[in-house]
Amino acid sequence: MTVNDAAMIVSITATCGGIFYKACLSPLERSIDKLSRLIDEQSDMISNDRIKIAEVESSCSSAHHRIDRLDRIIDEWEGSKR
Repeated sequence: MTVNDAAMIVSITATCGGIFYKACLSPLERSIDKLSRLIDEQSDMISNDRIKIAEVESSCSSAHHRIDRLDRIIDEWEGSKR
């Protein structure tokens, strides 16, 4: 094998590698980056939703306590009317 043959093999291999990168790897890399950004956005949304759910649960708990207190007041008031 001559130096010329080796240079031709290297050149062909490099060209094939470049074509493979442009045709296959580059689009995959862009898609993976987009998916990563979407996953990050979804994680943020889920985190925000968990906070909102916790706030709603706390508010509901407070409302139940107020309703229970009002029920006791009404029961006492109705009991005193009898």
